[in-house]
Amino acid sequence: MEKQKRIHRSGLAVSLLCAAVLAACASVGINDNLEAARAEVNSASADPDVVSRAPLELKNAQEALNRADNLNRGRESIAEVNHHAYLAAVRAQTAKDLARSRRDTDEMTRMQGEVDRLRLANRTREANVARADANMARADASAARTDAAIARDQAQVAAQQAAAASVQAQSATQQADIERARAAQSAADAADAREKLRVVIVELQGKETDRGLLVTLGDVLFQTGRAELLPNAGPRMDKLASYLNQFPDKSLLIEGYTDSVGSDATNQELSIRRAEAVRAALAQRGVSPTRMASRGYGEQFPVASNSSAEGRAMNRRVEVVVADDRGNLKPRA
Repeated sequence: MEKQKRIHRSGLAVSLLCAAVLAACASVGINDNLEAARAEVNSASADPDVVSRAPLELKNAQEALNRADNLNRGRESIAEVNHHAYLAAVRAQTAKDLARSRRDTDEMTRMQGEVDRLRLANRTREANVARADANMARADASAARTDAAIARDQAQVAAQQAAAASVQAQSATQQADIERARAAQSAADAADAREKLRVVIVELQGKETDRGLLVTLGDVLFQTGRAELLPNAGPRMDKLASYLNQFPDKSLLIEGYTDSVGSDATNQELSIRRAEAVRAALAQRGVSPTRMASRGYGEQFPVASNSSAEGRAMNRRVEVVVADDRGNLKPRA
């Protein structure tokens, strides 16, 4: 039965994901994935066990469905709609699984109470056996009946022990179900976090490198030969700071570069000032200064030829390098 549930959940996830890709190219209208998720959430909402035993998980599923509905009505990205529909369906299924597990746990508790009652009854019978032993000297016939009673009691104890072992096995099964449900929720949350990170990276025009996440800020943020940020740099700084504040434990390097025009000393000093200007702008937007280091490399490490205006413009830049998921942050060799 558990294997069938896992297959059902996996099939649901695969169906929603595949349909999401196909739906991304379709026009806004009736969204089969959204309707499938709605049916899953409505099914969970109609289940009294889910309502009483897994209200938080059901609420999460309903919120995800509402988010998908709002995105769909607002003609937002089909992929985004399908993503929240997928979360709603998975969370609804998780609520069902948890409700079923908690109901079984309650039944297990009831059975444990019955086992305790039987144990008490057994202790009472053992007391009767002790009294019968005291009377053995007075009547052989009574002793024979007592022996028979003891044998019956031992059989009952064995049966009770077998019942207790069965209850323990059921408890282990229910715990495994709960852990699987938690793992499914964690996977859904992780997928949501990865999607948010992907969107931010695209918005920042960043890219993953062996040094960490690299975000390049071009020289359009500064006047020629100056290190003060222009007013049009504000939105870019706001977006970058918003991303960095979502990951307060990640360290970052801010590196300034110039083209080859001018002396080495002038370019070196200008690159340092520009890196410091970006560092100060991020600090003003709530990014802790203790997690930021700034450096200037002048005209070193060009990304294009300085023989053309276009190449020189590309070399006049500030790069922000953010530590990867393992905390690794590699400076320039």
